[in-house]
Amino acid sequence: MDLNEFLPTYLTTRTQYRTMRRQFLVSIALCATAWSLGWVQAARAAEAVNSSVPYYRTKGFSQRVALDFREVAIVSPNGNAVVYLEGGTHFAAERKVLHIARLDAGNDWRSHPLAMGALWQFSDADRSVPAYRWASNSAGVWTATRENIGPDGINRSGLQPAFIALEDNRIQLFEPPRHAAGPLDGLLWAGGDGLALARFGARGASYQPQRHDKNPTFAIVDARRGTVLDTLPFDVFRAISKEHYIANLDNAAATRLQNGKVRAVLLALNQWAVWTQGERPRILLSPYSDPKERHNKIAISRDGSRLLVARQHCDGGYEDVSEPDALRRRPTTPPCKPVESVIAALHDLETGRQLWDVRATVHRKTQYPNPAISDDGRYALIGLPYKGSDSQIALISMNDGKTVQTFRPPGYALNSMGFLGGGRGVWIHGDGATDLYEHSAQAQ
Repeated sequence: MDLNEFLPTYLTTRTQYRTMRRQFLVSIALCATAWSLGWVQAARAAEAVNSSVPYYRTKGFSQRVALDFREVAIVSPNGNAVVYLEGGTHFAAERKVLHIARLDAGNDWRSHPLAMGALWQFSDADRSVPAYRWASNSAGVWTATRENIGPDGINRSGLQPAFIALEDNRIQLFEPPRHAAGPLDGLLWAGGDGLALARFGARGASYQPQRHDKNPTFAIVDARRGTVLDTLPFDVFRAISKEHYIANLDNAAATRLQNGKVRAVLLALNQWAVWTQGERPRILLSPYSDPKERHNKIAISRDGSRLLVARQHCDGGYEDVSEPDALRRRPTTPPCKPVESVIAALHDLETGRQLWDVRATVHRKTQYPNPAISDDGRYALIGLPYKGSDSQIALISMNDGKTVQTFRPPGYALNSMGFLGGGRGVWIHGDGATDLYEHSAQAQ
């Protein structure tokens, strides 16, 4: 390339770099403003009822959140309060802070330090469902903390279930369930009444001094009563070797069935285990066995019959992007080749068969939220691939996967989303801003 060819390319790239730098600095300024004042998007007016779509926006709230939060924010089933986790300096930082507030109370957060470390989420998938959940009656939040903290760190202690009441901010600690495999070091709440999928003796590296886990075990527990209801050895998975243990558990989901029993789905490499309390697990071959699929996000239907898998990958590979040395020092995710691919699929948990899928073009790999399924099993929410700088959410029919309605998040980023109790509404949260949508009685 001669000088006449190089200069226009160099100047264009340099201009793009300066533009990106300005945008980055502006975003930092916006974040700082948000921290001190709260986001302004929540001031948007409510929408008029539109009979052509199921949900319309009725309320918006703005609250200040910590800049280093590693949240999955969750709105209460009645739509009155929100909880999120401030994660500390890194993923495994021992001290976390759980923040709870009524949505209409502004920045009146009630903050609860918790010693959770890497145990703040049950499985290894990035930003999978965390170890806290609203009670089904919205009276408070189920969570956990370490039993004992010594001056040199954690002294071989596991998690202790806890319930934080919304009304008076009181924390009730429960006697931990016990098992010969080792300490309780994982909880995934199944519904909001104290039942949970658990694991014992599986995260030895998170203790000080470190433990050697010989017989790690999954369990179904009643945290309120401190009892183990059923157990399942890790050996049920051929894919989970004793050398890696929990690191090979990609994701999990759990629900409380109508008969009161818990059903869980455990995803490990090329296998799915569908485990119902009191029954032998059913092992299915995973349709997502490629290692790149290990951070897929999942949601189980309330009746435990179907599993929704959300994924956003560059299935066609990445575009070749040539950048000058100055830009190579700033790592960026290259754009994906524009290939339509599956971004969500619904599977039958009896057979593993795919019932339908949703397809779209992923332009660039980004963070996207956990999917959600309404209590009545009628609708689901999935994050759509970014187009430019815009993020969107799709409300899809659980019958055929067709998009029924789309939403935009209230903040500058989409952190989480879900349904209110009974499917009577939708909530969307991003950067401290929360929008609530009610179901339209006029919708078909």
